[in-house]
Amino acid sequence: MNKVWKRPYPRYLSLCLAFSLLFQMFAFVSAAQAEESSGSSPPLPSVSITFDVYSNISQANLEAGGGLNMNNVSLDSAVYRGDSGKSVKIGGRTQTYNRLKIPQAFGGLDMQAGKHYNISLWAKVGSSSSVTNGYFFLSVVTYPGAKQPSDPPYYFDTTNYKFLVGQDGWTKLTLPYLATGDPVYGIAVEQIGSGSWTQTVPIFHIDDVEVAEVPPPTSKHITYDDATTIQKANIGVGGGQALWNLSLNSTVVHGVYGGKSVHIAGRTELYNRVKITDAFTGLDVTPGTQYNLSLYARVDSTSPVKAGYFYLSVIDFDGTLTNTGYYNDRANYRSLVTDQDWVQITIPYTIGVDSVYGIAIEQMSLPGYTDVVGTLYIDDVEVVKTGVTTEIPPSRIPPKAMEAVVDGKTVVYLNAKPETKNGIPYVQLPKTFATLRAAVSWNEQTLTATAVKDGRTSQITAGDSFAQVNGSSVALAGPAYLKDGVLMVPAHYVADALEATVSWDAEEKIVTIVSKKVNVIQVDKSAVQQEIWGFGATANDPAYDFRNIDTTTQQMLLDQFFGMEGNEAGLNIVRLEINPFTKSDPDPRNAFQASIEPAPGVWDFDTDHHQRWFADQAISRNPSMRFAASVWSPPAWMKDNASAIRGGHLKPEHYDDFAEYLLTWAKKYKEDYGYDVDWLSIQNEPEALVDYASAIYTGAEMSSVVSAVYEAFKTDGIEVSIGAPEGGHLGSSMKLLNQMNPADIQKLDYIGTHFYNWDTYDVYNYDLRPFNKPLFMMEYSMPEPNDATIDGGIAVADQINAALEQGYSSYLYWWYVAKPSTASTAVSRQSLVDLKLDGTYVINKRLYAMGQFSRFLRPGDHKVKADSGNSYVTVTAAKNTTTNKAALVAANRSSEPVTVTISGLTAASVAVYRTSGTENIASIGSYPTGGGSFEYTLPAKSVTTFVE
Repeated sequence: MNKVWKRPYPRYLSLCLAFSLLFQMFAFVSAAQAEESSGSSPPLPSVSITFDVYSNISQANLEAGGGLNMNNVSLDSAVYRGDSGKSVKIGGRTQTYNRLKIPQAFGGLDMQAGKHYNISLWAKVGSSSSVTNGYFFLSVVTYPGAKQPSDPPYYFDTTNYKFLVGQDGWTKLTLPYLATGDPVYGIAVEQIGSGSWTQTVPIFHIDDVEVAEVPPPTSKHITYDDATTIQKANIGVGGGQALWNLSLNSTVVHGVYGGKSVHIAGRTELYNRVKITDAFTGLDVTPGTQYNLSLYARVDSTSPVKAGYFYLSVIDFDGTLTNTGYYNDRANYRSLVTDQDWVQITIPYTIGVDSVYGIAIEQMSLPGYTDVVGTLYIDDVEVVKTGVTTEIPPSRIPPKAMEAVVDGKTVVYLNAKPETKNGIPYVQLPKTFATLRAAVSWNEQTLTATAVKDGRTSQITAGDSFAQVNGSSVALAGPAYLKDGVLMVPAHYVADALEATVSWDAEEKIVTIVSKKVNVIQVDKSAVQQEIWGFGATANDPAYDFRNIDTTTQQMLLDQFFGMEGNEAGLNIVRLEINPFTKSDPDPRNAFQASIEPAPGVWDFDTDHHQRWFADQAISRNPSMRFAASVWSPPAWMKDNASAIRGGHLKPEHYDDFAEYLLTWAKKYKEDYGYDVDWLSIQNEPEALVDYASAIYTGAEMSSVVSAVYEAFKTDGIEVSIGAPEGGHLGSSMKLLNQMNPADIQKLDYIGTHFYNWDTYDVYNYDLRPFNKPLFMMEYSMPEPNDATIDGGIAVADQINAALEQGYSSYLYWWYVAKPSTASTAVSRQSLVDLKLDGTYVINKRLYAMGQFSRFLRPGDHKVKADSGNSYVTVTAAKNTTTNKAALVAANRSSEPVTVTISGLTAASVAVYRTSGTENIASIGSYPTGGGSFEYTLPAKSVTTFVE
């Protein structure tokens, strides 16, 4: 390409320079206007940058990055592309990532999401460079200046767009770019080591930069021939399909030219799906654009099921599937896929108003083809534009649902969700009133709900347009009714029944309820409830690392966990893992978590030294320390996947072996090691298909295993409580319990569960008390990002108060300590104490918040009735039934101090302990109770314990 600008005479240099700059900024406008005036369609805009007219490098508006020094960047009139001109010479490079940035590359262009651009410049290695060749690439600069932690990385594609640049001639570097709508700050050019060319090129030149908008492509063909790993193939999974069961295969491929396909294994359900997430990337997704989507599939010849019907769907919303599936037309577009040959699966699709995130393939059941195909291959994905229509498909995303916000927190309803009828907002009574801490009872015969709070009693009956509040009739905005078997009431009834403030935003569909703040805490020591078992966390594999840290720090932290002095937490339960691995496991971390029965009938008790050390340390500080145990996986030889990881099921023929295995473990730890193992859980999170120790159980399988373990322990007579199902959240535990045989549930000594996804699966949505078994919360860790402050501590305290209110006897956090991480790594959400490799540590406030309970509500105490009239203040009280002395814990999550009147504590005075932003189980001193009723100011964001 010849230069547009010829070398000017000196007297015209200034004029030409000014005109050139204007042309570079506005050339695309001029071109468009020219085309418009000639009557033809305008060309797409572009920006072209040459360096011919600049007299010094500062005029070129370039920037350095990656350690490049701008003092080594200059204009070179001896080296240029074309007949004449100048290039930019970049010298002094010592690292491949020394880069040059061109900030004005996108100047004046419309970076609206969906716009397509081709980016290019020409490069040449300098003749004096000691390294003659190197691979270079372009990137889009996505943030200004130096990178900050929240900045996105530059966009580049070195897999497909890297170019070998040498000294013999100019090489064009290109990069296609699809605008996302986010800001861009130019382009950059840098080197990448590849193949034989890994040395840094110290000197190279660039010239003729161009960024040109181009029409979007009309088709896309995706193969996996160039992918090096499945992670780089832009493949996703859903419906329980595990990514680790996907791999690249070069033996079975579609077509005659070789390449690679995607091999999908481990399918156990029809709805196990694989997603091609980049199917629409780079294509025109303007509403009304029509496409034909296709891919080829073939059943693996080793699959026990040789044929099944498969279909494609379009991923038209970003999130987890619930009641709404991805768009599909499987009634008309499905294909029978067999192991005999490749079959093309297709679906036509018109872009609608919803965004698209790729396509998915999954199986469906049809007569004669109901079994799940366990393994298959896919290859050659195509997305081909077929036309454009003005008939735009409407959105499939459900309209915004009505919400109820109580005291600043959105209430999650799993059924009988809020709705409007005749313009009147309705909420379900049980969950809404429970959130407001009202006691609710239900009369199934009369369909009447009775609520009591703060001495105020209300009654409302399905079908009635009035209610009774403290004996007086109250008219309702609309009649109460049943939905999903649950009583729905006009939202404003909450104001009548509980003296709350209720407002309705019809446009945003939000009911806002602010409870009446009755600053009274009432303790009734005569209303005795469940026994307190205790509080603690899990040892697990980080105990191995903890054992090897600095002894002074280690012993201090152990005192902090288990001691009963000063600000020590007095935790009294240690949860242990019943280890599943073998000593020969190639992963060293698994190898030290070896099973006591690594092979059938082979017993090895020289194991678990890390957890046993931790247990001994706990007992040395509290001889009455109690232990819970959970199975993460049976030994691999007992499972159908022959592995301790990645799920798999316990084989039925090994149910009795498993029962004997657990009994042997329990007897060894209880009788030989002297650990008071009080609780043993059949399986940790039996629904979780994960890439660590795990096993999957259906409700029926859990029933059978519970029965086998029950019989073994009952026959032996060992005093260990057996529990299940220990689901990852209350929804999972409820589901498994409902699937189990009721007779086998009765064989359980307790029901174990975890509290993950608490915002959805809380104790009010999922009440396990109707199963009539003691309840044990065995694991929880806070969501990301971790909150090590008092806010995190209060969140845990509120959760403990809710759990104890709903009948739970114990509460365990996840880990005592986390595996040490680098000092710059964020504090772990998974542990009470976070260890760092440099020897430092962080004690999360939640440890002290838990200590407000565990120090003063001791094992063997019984919870007693305690109520708070202020929803920002949650409470728990428990007493020693021998001495009748009680302890009350009050957590104030308000950002303001709250003065409360406390009644029901009968001692003349109480000892006060507090954790706040500045205090850690601090002794505040003695406080008089005034004969059973006294006022006390709870500081903002604090947890306070009153001890008789």
